[in-house]
Amino acid sequence: MKGYLNVQKLTLAASLAAVSIVIDVFFKYALGISNFGLPFYAIPIVLGSIILGPVYGSIMAVVGDGIGVMIAGQGYLPFFVIGPVVWGILPGLFLHKKYKPYKLAYVVPLTYLLVSLSNTFALFMHFGIETTLALLVLRMALIPFNSIIIFVLVKDVYKKLLPFHEQYSFQPHNVKT
Repeated sequence: MKGYLNVQKLTLAASLAAVSIVIDVFFKYALGISNFGLPFYAIPIVLGSIILGPVYGSIMAVVGDGIGVMIAGQGYLPFFVIGPVVWGILPGLFLHKKYKPYKLAYVVPLTYLLVSLSNTFALFMHFGIETTLALLVLRMALIPFNSIIIFVLVKDVYKKLLPFHEQYSFQPHNVKT
């Protein structure tokens, strides 16, 4: 039974990572800006982190970021992986097996702020101070608006996935092997 549960967890993690990649690549092409993106790729990563835990969330983030960059045809800039990993770890640390919508309401903006700061650092390391300062105000201004969108979507999708992921929180009592 444990092997079956692990296969289910891996399947869910892979599926959510794939959705994250599709969202990320879509926005990279839609915006056409290589050094600025929207954080909506994080929604499946946040869900995976909450449902499966921060280890799965961080793995999903690294895999999703790496594959998304390759598909989008961009060069890999290693400091930018910090942001997706933060999305993969923090929600799981605060909400895995203890999810409450009010906790999600403060975890999302906190995580988004930390991700924005890490991406600002990555911009500075890869592109210099001019690009960093030019995008800093825009990044900070988008935090409240995008946090609300991410919060609402994660909360609603989490509710819809509840029957599916309850099996990861509870161990069956009568298991026949």
